[in-house]
Amino acid sequence: MNNNKNEWIDISLTIKTGRIVWPGDPKVEVTKLMQIENGEICNTRHLSCPVHVGTHIDAPLHFINGGDGIETLPLSSLAGNAKVIEIKNEEKIPLGEIENEEIEEGDIVLFKTINSSTYLKETSFNENYVYLSTEAARYLVSKKISTVGIDYYSIAGINDNIVECHEILLGTKVTIIEGLDLSGVTAGKYEFVCLPLKIEGSDGAPARAIIRQI
Repeated sequence: MNNNKNEWIDISLTIKTGRIVWPGDPKVEVTKLMQIENGEICNTRHLSCPVHVGTHIDAPLHFINGGDGIETLPLSSLAGNAKVIEIKNEEKIPLGEIENEEIEEGDIVLFKTINSSTYLKETSFNENYVYLSTEAARYLVSKKISTVGIDYYSIAGINDNIVECHEILLGTKVTIIEGLDLSGVTAGKYEFVCLPLKIEGSDGAPARAIIRQI
């Protein structure tokens, strides 16, 4: 693991053709437009993908009808000091595993699970990823955190609390970051930046996330 305090670590996934998407979403395609090798003046690319792809951020509008779009998220929820909490449970993040952690009002909380070393590295979507339990989501809201992040493509379980968990968090304007690659960091306190594309009226957007140990 590379936890040099002076070095920023990229914890975002690369957007590329074939990148895993949520089941049913259109595929990611990065295609060439102009090419210098073909005698054209420059190289250009065309990107086609869902907004919820790779490392991305959910806006309230994602699950809250009439909610705020991605371009309105407060910058304080996207950059600042963050706490990485490592979860041992291999099914979901239970309340019992986080209620004794030092979680305070305004915190950016990032959960590292076995997703980072296993499911996130696979070439197809795996429905058995570790996710945030409903009870833990309610607890985080009660602590008045600013942001929560996780190391798979959804904060919620695809076959469990997909709607309820998102509504609990987004309904109280907790920013959700999904698809973080935390395999290269350990639990602790960090400087954190994660900025989404500024897409007008969008329910989400791809983002670049970096982290540096404090």
